[in-house]
Amino acid sequence: MKRLILLLTFALVLAATGSIQPATAQREQAPPWRVPMPAARATAEITVGNIPMTVELALSPNEQSLGLGYRNGLEPGTGMLFAFEDPAERSFWMRGMRFCLDIVWIANGEIIGAAENACPDPEGTDDSDRERYLSGEPVTHVLEVPAGWLAEHEFGPGTPVQIPESLR
Repeated sequence: MKRLILLLTFALVLAATGSIQPATAQREQAPPWRVPMPAARATAEITVGNIPMTVELALSPNEQSLGLGYRNGLEPGTGMLFAFEDPAERSFWMRGMRFCLDIVWIANGEIIGAAENACPDPEGTDDSDRERYLSGEPVTHVLEVPAGWLAEHEFGPGTPVQIPESLR
């Protein structure tokens, strides 16, 4: 009997503190797979030439290292912008990539060059054997867009790129 009273008292304490939820409260909550996920990364609006686009931002070393790796593609009108504090020559590779890209080198608010149609290395390629894509000149930003995007829009060196002040 003492045990039953102790268990009832414990249950009342749990219910009073909110540790026990009635079954109806559980039914009112959406299951995790139905709750929209927040954006994985911050985004920004930029304009390349006369084309506005939404870009995910790769700002931290971890975000920059991952880049667009392990994704199956990009939605139309989107890309990824890598922003660096200081101008420097940049080297990119296609580790974890599943689709081809144009890697666009940007300095002083314009395109200075690109690695067009850069495609993933064959499966199983050792990191030391991966192809490297070099800017050849100091850049402050790198834009990744689907392969063929530059040619489709006839963009190349000298094309203006408008980037928000906070990312310059």
